[in-house]
Amino acid sequence: MRLLDRHVLRETALSALLATLAFMFVLVAANVMKEVLGALSFGRIDAWQALELMLLLVPSLLPYALPMGLLTGVLMALGRMGSEGEITVMKAVGVSLARMALPVWLLAASLSGLCIWLQLEVGPAAEDAFQQVLVGSARQTPASLITPGKLNRQFKGLLLRTGSKEGETLRDFRLWQLDERGRIMQSLKAREARLTREPNLHGPAALRVDLVDAELIAGNSFTITAPESFSRAHDAVLRFPVETLPNEGGAYQKRLRMMTAGELWAAAETGSRLPPGASAAEREKDRTQLIVQFMFRLTSAVSVFTLAFLAVPLSIVVGRSETQFNVVMALGIALGYYVLTSMASWVTLPAAHPEILIWIPNVIVFGVGLGLFRRVSRY
Repeated sequence: MRLLDRHVLRETALSALLATLAFMFVLVAANVMKEVLGALSFGRIDAWQALELMLLLVPSLLPYALPMGLLTGVLMALGRMGSEGEITVMKAVGVSLARMALPVWLLAASLSGLCIWLQLEVGPAAEDAFQQVLVGSARQTPASLITPGKLNRQFKGLLLRTGSKEGETLRDFRLWQLDERGRIMQSLKAREARLTREPNLHGPAALRVDLVDAELIAGNSFTITAPESFSRAHDAVLRFPVETLPNEGGAYQKRLRMMTAGELWAAAETGSRLPPGASAAEREKDRTQLIVQFMFRLTSAVSVFTLAFLAVPLSIVVGRSETQFNVVMALGIALGYYVLTSMASWVTLPAAHPEILIWIPNVIVFGVGLGLFRRVSRY
């Protein structure tokens, strides 16, 4: 039996490892292209920070690659063993399907426990660190946030637009200053502009805007400017408060996916994400969102086991050794599971108990797997 367990475990683990690495490569590459390369090309981060960001992606993406990787690995390993007659021989000598699948289930349970730890603690912390690096680099080089040809809204109370950008220099520059209601108070244009974060030893930092050939279009004059008032000047400097810079001058606001399990439950109990005057309905809705986020992570981690459980009888029923077929089938099953999970997460009314509905996809997958397992065991 030990030789049998080792054989099944070795075949499954090797196939699952290769499949997980393939899925991880796809997920990491997509996020690197979306987040890291853009920041690197605009000079917001250096090469070492880019490497740090890529490493931080691993613990947050691994829990999503593992369910698909293990599902694919089980289908490939047992499908190959079935097509080559190994499973038939095991049954002939009296080895039950449950005994044969025991190493797979133990592996799946272990990886599911690993995913719970990653989903509840390590992954959110890594995602938070990832965003902190990007936000911190943006604060140091504000011009890197500017996209030429588009209206840029990243700076609180300001709208910016530039025709082109060469390094830190913005050409054909336009700036609109807004009031608290988002209405335009004044605007200007300049042939060139440079945005920098200006430190201040005696107070908070400021967003500094150096202008060349500046012209005031509308409004009287900017609050803090040198010269103090101008209708047209060759060189001018504007300084805006520290709150203008992205995520500066206030508390760093974590998104739900960046909060660890302890932070989610603490926020659910205290209502710390809500303003002091929030109503009871708003507090209940916010608490439900936090609990659903916690349950979503648990269900995602448990899916490592439930999908692997389904894969055991399915691989025997199908009995195909072709890698391409097994990968396509695994992708189809995983896609169906995530569609069901997404549909369950759309329910937001506290009265509908979305924290319970989020478990339905796992129950369905496990039920289908149990039905197939009973059917295959009769053969």
